[in-house]
Amino acid sequence: MKNLLTLSLGLVFIASCGQTTTSTDENVAYDLVGVQFYNEFIPCVPGSDFTQENVDSMMQGWRSLNISDDLLGAWGYVPATEESRFENGWWELQWASYEDAKAAWDEWTQDEEAIAFLADHESVMVCDGDARGSWDFTFHRDVESFGPMPEDGSFFTEFFPCKYNDGKSSEDLLGSIALYNEWLDGLEITGAYAYGIYAGDGTDELADFWWGNFHESAESAAVGNENWMESGGKARASLEATAACDVPELYNSGVIYDPARPAFAKS
Repeated sequence: MKNLLTLSLGLVFIASCGQTTTSTDENVAYDLVGVQFYNEFIPCVPGSDFTQENVDSMMQGWRSLNISDDLLGAWGYVPATEESRFENGWWELQWASYEDAKAAWDEWTQDEEAIAFLADHESVMVCDGDARGSWDFTFHRDVESFGPMPEDGSFFTEFFPCKYNDGKSSEDLLGSIALYNEWLDGLEITGAYAYGIYAGDGTDELADFWWGNFHESAESAAVGNENWMESGGKARASLEATAACDVPELYNSGVIYDPARPAFAKS
C-alpha cells in the first residue's frame, strides 16, 4: 500500500503544539484519559479499483451495515513513506474490552449482508480480519489539549516501536509520561496533537509497547520534532532511560467511524 492515495476517511517523541472535552457515553473513546481500551489492527491492501472516490463510497456503505454498538471508533492508516516496515495499510478498531470485540466479531462473521458487501468491494480494498493484532491502549492526556483535529477527519500518525531497557517496566514509563506531560504543558500551540500508548503482552518481537503520536499534519509533526530535540530536557532523558524506541512508522491517517460525529457515524 506504499503508493496509495491519502485516505480522507476520515526515541524521539514528537509534539506539535486547550481545551478540555466533556465525557459523554457517545464519545467515550476520546474523552477518557487513563482508561484502558482494547484496540485491534487489521492489515488491508488495495484492489485494482482503489481510488479516493471509491474508498469514500465504500466507507459510507460500511457505516450503513450492522456495526456493533460496542465499537467505540475506527481509523485508517496508509503508509506515508517508502520506508515502511509493512507493505499494507491498517484499520484500527477500538473497544472497551476483549469480550466486546469477540462478541462483535462473532456476529460480524455470520452477517450475510456484511459478507456480501465485503465481497462486492474486494476490487477497492481487502482487509484480513483473521490476521488482526491487539493491544491495550491508553490515552495519558486530554486528546484536545492542543485543540481539535481537522473537521475532515484527517491527521498524521507516528507509531514508535519501543523496547524497555534492562530493569525498566511500565511503572518507569508512567514516570516518564508524567515528565512528558509537564513538558507539553510548557509548549505553545502550533497544531492539534494527541498521543497514546499501545501496551503489548510481551510476544511482539518489535515492541514491548508502541508510542502513537497523532498530529494535525506532517508539517506540525516536523515542528514538534524540532521542539523535542531542542527542549525535551528531563522528559527526553527520562524516556530514553526507560526505553529504546526505533524509527517510527509514518501514516497518512483518517477517521473511519466515530459515533459522536455525524459525518463518520452510522448511516
